[in-house]
Amino acid sequence: MKQDFHPEFIKRYETLFDEKEFNTFLSFCKKPLKKSIRVNTSKISTTDFEILAKQNNWKLARIPYLENWYNIELEENSELLGKSIESFSWLFYSQETSSMIPPIILNPQKWDIILDMSAAPWSKTTQLANLINNKWLIIANDISGSRIKALKSNINSQWSLSACVSKLDWRDFWNYYYETFDKILLDAPCSAEWAMRKDKLDWSLDIIDKLSSLQMKMMLSALLSLKVWWELVYSTCTMTPEEDELIVDFVLYNFWKSIEIVDWKIEWLKTTPWITTWQWDELHPDVSKSKKIWPHHNDTEWFFIAKFKKIDKIDTDFTKEYFPKKSQEKALKSKEMKILYSQIKKRFNIDKTIFQDMSIIKKENSLTIRTNESNSFANFPNIHNIWIPFWEIIDNNFLLNFYSAQVFWKYATKNVINLTKEKSKSFINWLDLKLDNSEIENCELWQVIISYNNIILWTSLLQKWGKLKNQVPRENIKM
Repeated sequence: MKQDFHPEFIKRYETLFDEKEFNTFLSFCKKPLKKSIRVNTSKISTTDFEILAKQNNWKLARIPYLENWYNIELEENSELLGKSIESFSWLFYSQETSSMIPPIILNPQKWDIILDMSAAPWSKTTQLANLINNKWLIIANDISGSRIKALKSNINSQWSLSACVSKLDWRDFWNYYYETFDKILLDAPCSAEWAMRKDKLDWSLDIIDKLSSLQMKMMLSALLSLKVWWELVYSTCTMTPEEDELIVDFVLYNFWKSIEIVDWKIEWLKTTPWITTWQWDELHPDVSKSKKIWPHHNDTEWFFIAKFKKIDKIDTDFTKEYFPKKSQEKALKSKEMKILYSQIKKRFNIDKTIFQDMSIIKKENSLTIRTNESNSFANFPNIHNIWIPFWEIIDNNFLLNFYSAQVFWKYATKNVINLTKEKSKSFINWLDLKLDNSEIENCELWQVIISYNNIILWTSLLQKWGKLKNQVPRENIKM
């Protein structure tokens, strides 16, 4: 890949290295990134995924400091990742190694109320859901309607049940959620210099100045949204001091009574506490506790990460008092719940105890499901997608939605059809199928779950004469 470096880019970074290392650094900026993936442990264990990868001739190399992450190489005769059944079923997600680090440093735990403040395009939100095993609550916020739409779709596809989506201006967020969150990830919009390892970069000092101003305002909003004694991780995928160390310097000098920086370390990962001065200005000495991940040290994209702890309130002149809107939701009546559970049992032999830690809500002719913990946020401002589609009510019959089927199907012992690889490929290419009697033995007409090699593909309708009606939405076809 040819990369023409902006003269100012060379000028500002060549002073940070000796000549030999700087040339190595530039060579890595031109080098393509390794392919890395995260196994979606909401759907499959890493052990089972390794078995599937071997069957597909995918060469996996576990990333030592990350539990469910791998570098992946494809052999000549192996199937392309994007055309695989595993990709169709969202068993893994392609994500660059360094971008996996900030959620690890945040270290979310069960019972934490978590904010992913600038969540799109969704990779870190769904990673956070994996880390807490979908047991508590994540608010995934973004400002763009189009990105929100993509975020919601991928939360559903990856079954990140603990994630809710909000659409609020980052700078105004604290007015609604003052001191609400236990853990906050602020992966800020930035000049994204890492992208030069993928493509030519539109780089300028004007872009950097504009973004650094936004980042300071976002940081203030995030700190005000954080509870006292809890933690925030700030990260960018750029090397620019104005977007990295100078943001940390701004926090430490302006909020020294309320905020302290936390040192962090990951074994096997080479990081560098970098500059202490920039353009003749001396920075706060604790800026050195923030760290940079450079491309030539770990053969990754570059990342900047700083972790903070709030030790006291931050004085503010104004906070907006918010009263939650009146709920328009309707919980299922006991009679309806009894009918629902009996249909689930009759159709798939799934026991009702599987759903005991979840809330099922009726919305017109649809049922949605969410964690009990998210109920307290259901009526807060600009909350979207606090639920995942569960069942549709059609003529007093319940039709299981795929996004829920992809998790609960493993508990099903009835009306599950296992296809051959050849027929599975036809199925995910939106073709109807004619099945043999041996394939539909003990299956009843109406809705069935379709699987291959212990992977759920979709739900479908089994019709007379063994015809399988394909119900995969067009937008889900990746082939």
